[in-house]
Amino acid sequence: MAIQSGTHLGPYEIVSAFRARLTAYVLLLGLIFTGSTGCYETQRSKERAIARGKALFEMHCCGCHNGKRTDLAKMPPDLAGIFRQPHLPSGVPATDSAVRSMMLAPRSDIMPSFEDSLSDQEIGDIIRYLRTVGPETHLCTATRSVIR
Repeated sequence: MAIQSGTHLGPYEIVSAFRARLTAYVLLLGLIFTGSTGCYETQRSKERAIARGKALFEMHCCGCHNGKRTDLAKMPPDLAGIFRQPHLPSGVPATDSAVRSMMLAPRSDIMPSFEDSLSDQEIGDIIRYLRTVGPETHLCTATRSVIR
């Protein structure tokens, strides 16, 4: 509310202008506080998803993608740094949807489908984890790996 010079304001107008400014300040502080807390929670959520993805990868993927399976007809690729390359080992572009498709598509001759054993969220967590690791990372560091 703009106040012109020489204008006399009554008590109602003064209180109304004060309330409007106070409301604006409270809303601004609320947005600042909520925004910073929201970013912190979002970062914590990402970290938890990556940790879940790592655990899921070690439980469901390391049994074959550890480079030690000599009993398979074809050695599964090392997946460290797959998102740092333009293409996946299969030749398709390195995208989240391509990795998701490979995990869900039944390819019994090469790789089993995880459609019935992993939820959409769990697959997303594994993909999020794979996005964080570079080619120098040893993905299968757990002492126990599950062979599917």
